[in-house]
This record gives sequence, C-alpha cells and structure tokens, in this order.
Amino acid sequence: MARQDPITRLEVAACPTHRMDVKHYAPFEVGCACLNESRRAELTTRLAAARAEGNPLAEMAE
Repeated sequence: MARQDPITRLEVAACPTHRMDVKHYAPFEVGCACLNESRRAELTTRLAAARAEGNPLAEMAE
C-alpha cells in the first residue's frame, strides 16, 4: 500500500541511512524498503503506541 502519512521521526530512526530519500519510504504505509515485513509490522505497532502517548517520535520528520 502506498504511503498516506508523512514520514515520522521513528521511521527515520529505524533507517537513518536513507532519511533524505523520500522515494525510499513512498511504497510503504510505514517503514521503508530496508525493513522486512516483520520489522515493518513491529514499527507499525511502535508508531501507534508513540502516537497514543503523544511521543515526539510520532511527529513528521524534518
């Protein structure tokens, strides 16, 4: 599924090598091409928890 939301700080932390390459994240709703399905699923869970807690890691990356 293609991305609907902006790239978050948590996603960039999971793949700092490609933080400046938006196309690297575009094909995935959460995460990027470097992460396998289980890592993206884990990141989805962590991102949902961060959003629920109001954690700044859930905010858009700059």
